[in-house]
Amino acid sequence: LVLPGLDALQTRNALAIIAEAKKENVGPHGCQAAITTGLTESSLRILANNAVPPSLQYPHDGLGSDHDSIGIFQQRASIYKDIRCDMDAACSASQFFKVMKGVSGWQTLDVATLCQRVQKSAYPAAYQKFTALAVGVCKAGGL
Repeated sequence: LVLPGLDALQTRNALAIIAEAKKENVGPHGCQAAITTGLTESSLRILANNAVPPSLQYPHDGLGSDHDSIGIFQQRASIYKDIRCDMDAACSASQFFKVMKGVSGWQTLDVATLCQRVQKSAYPAAYQKFTALAVGVCKAGGL
């Protein structure tokens, strides 16, 4: 099984995020926000970072170099201090959903806007690029 528009590696990570979305009961909208964010931040790859040496000790799909950002969601290690969790697709998705659920009206916000509210990116317009793909990925994954 390879999800539409993704390769095998991205599919593995997407399926872990989708499973967490189901577990957390965030529905298609929450799934789409998480997949959009993962595609935008890391191309759905678990990225270690030389600036966060402990991240290199966990299985990863490549290296990132943005400040102290690690994992699929490029979560800042200075904020999300559980490095093991940051470097795990399902656990980092759980962290994403926890912040997302704290966003007022998250259930009805435009997906790209919701991604930005969670991530507080320096490039807020970037999320728009992957929202359509995320819809198809979540749908193929059962959400």
